[in-house]
Amino acid sequence: MLKYVMISIFKTNIQTGVELNKIANHLNNLLSGATWSVDLSDSDKILRIDSSVDKIGDAVSLLTKFGYDCENLQNFYAPPVW
Repeated sequence: MLKYVMISIFKTNIQTGVELNKIANHLNNLLSGATWSVDLSDSDKILRIDSSVDKIGDAVSLLTKFGYDCENLQNFYAPPVW
């Protein structure tokens, strides 16, 4: 049975690698078993989370806790890549 991956896309206001490094361990703990990245070169500073479980609320809460904006833009399911 294939397990689909939920891909969540967020607009953030994380500006620098230094800021990202300050929250990276917290994101790693929160998103254990998931893959995430922040595109600092994108104007919307996109946070992408690929996870087998819904982490939308948790991600928004974590970034908000650290003073960042985090707006969920899109969610969709994709089959796993082999």
